[in-house]
Amino acid sequence: MDDPTASRGPDLYAALKAEITSLRLPPGLQLQEVALGQRFGVSRTPVREALQRLLRDGLVERFGRFYRVIRLTDDEVREMCELREALECMSVGLAVVREPGCVPALESIVAAQQQALLAEDYDAFNSLDGDFHLRIGRAAGNGALLRQLETMNDRACLVRGMEQRRPHWTGRVIAEHHRILSAMQRGDAGIAAAEMRYHIRSVIALRPPA
Repeated sequence: MDDPTASRGPDLYAALKAEITSLRLPPGLQLQEVALGQRFGVSRTPVREALQRLLRDGLVERFGRFYRVIRLTDDEVREMCELREALECMSVGLAVVREPGCVPALESIVAAQQQALLAEDYDAFNSLDGDFHLRIGRAAGNGALLRQLETMNDRACLVRGMEQRRPHWTGRVIAEHHRILSAMQRGDAGIAAAEMRYHIRSVIALRPPA
């Protein structure tokens, strides 16, 4: 007989992912199937499936018989940002040339992000931040590049969750997105890439020294 709670698996995955990227489930926290099943009112099957998806996303890791939320080191954050810089600068440069008409869609995402900030809905703010970068990736017209950006997006969400607690961070993100859009609107691929580079590097620049 089918498990009647199995259909809740995708919702459980989304709920756990949002709690990890917002740090409501903090880095290093041990996750147990039984405890999560009791909390969400589901059997162990959808919990196990959700945790396995999160493992593939790189948001949890195996810890003996259990799982735990990934804890990114400063070196891992730096390495990810260096890779993002290379890929996202390429992405925005290609997008300016290949899909100049994408700017209104990106402006809508930033407007929604501003509204999420005003409502103090940081889960939505974080998700929309990812949408902004992935929409540029789709406009670049390079499937291999987009797949790399999608692969990095989940860990990037976790870093956003870490950074958005810093004073004025969210306001800086909005301002930097607007500068990227301004360059794209003018059709200046070089400036758009430079603004994207500044945007990605600010994650490292604003982190406190070890």
